[in-house]
Amino acid sequence: MQTGLIISSYGRQFIVEYQNKNYQAVTKGKKTEFVVGDKVELKLINDEQVQIVQVIERENLIYRSDHNRSKIIASNLDQIIIVVAVKPNFNLSFLNSCLICAEESQIEPLIVINKMDLPESTEFANKLKAVFNEQLKYQILELSAVDNCEQLMPYLIGKRTLLIGQSGMGKSTITNQICPEAGARTGEITKYENSGCHTTTNATLYHIDGNSDLTDCPGLQEFGLYHIELTQFAEYFPEMREFLGGCKFNNCVHLNEPACAVRQAVESKIIDQQRYEFYQRIANNLKLKKNY
Repeated sequence: MQTGLIISSYGRQFIVEYQNKNYQAVTKGKKTEFVVGDKVELKLINDEQVQIVQVIERENLIYRSDHNRSKIIASNLDQIIIVVAVKPNFNLSFLNSCLICAEESQIEPLIVINKMDLPESTEFANKLKAVFNEQLKYQILELSAVDNCEQLMPYLIGKRTLLIGQSGMGKSTITNQICPEAGARTGEITKYENSGCHTTTNATLYHIDGNSDLTDCPGLQEFGLYHIELTQFAEYFPEMREFLGGCKFNNCVHLNEPACAVRQAVESKIIDQQRYEFYQRIANNLKLKKNY
C-alpha cells in the first residue's frame, strides 16, 4: 500500500502528495474525516487521481467546535502560530481560545503580532506582552509582514507549523512571503473548484524545505471550544495550574464555589482578570452543555 500526505482539502475531496507529485484524491466510501497533514494509505487510480483508503495514526489533531458540530483543521503539528494585529477587528477571546487549543493538544504556540508599522501597534503589543509573555511566558514575535518576514524564519525551520488567525490579520501576506508557491497552489485548487464540485477550501500545506512545512488555515472569526471537558478546562490555563487542588472542594470548577483557590488568586491579581472572565464565560457554556 502506498503512503501519501494530504496537503489541501476542499469540500469532500483532497489534494494528496505522493512521491513529489500532487493527485486529486477521493475517499473510500462516504468517510471524509481526513484533514490536511494526515499521512494516508492510498491506491493509485491513474496519473492524476488516487483513492484514500485510511489515515495513519495521528500525533495530534487541531479542531474547533460550536454547539452543533466540530470542524477539524489540521493534524501532525509541532507548532501553532497565532497571528494577531491591532486592526481591523482584534478579538481577545479568539487568541485565548487558540492558546487553550494549543495547550490541550500539547502543541507549542507562538503569538505573532503583525502590522507593527501602524502607529497604534506599539501600545497594543505592549499590553499583550504584559499578560501573555511576561505573566504567561508565551513566546511573542513582533513583525510587519508588508516589509518582510525574515525574522519569522528561525521559528519555522524543522517544524510543521499551523498558521491561524482572524480574517484581516495579514496571514496571507505572511504565507506568500514564506512560501512564494502559495499563489500557484491557489490556482491548482481553483482548477478543481471549477470542475463543478461544490468546494470550500479548509487549509493548505506548503513545504518550506525538506524538514519544514507551513499549513495555512483560512481566516476565522471564532474558535469554539465546546469539545473540551469542564473538569479539565482549568488545566489548560498555565496561570491556574499551581492553584488547582488547593480549593475547598475536590470537584470545584472555579466559578461560584466557596474557598476557591483560583478565584482567590484572581482577587489577589495573581491571575489576570480578563483571562479569568474568559474562563468563566467558556466554563459556564460547558456547564450548560454537560448539565452539571
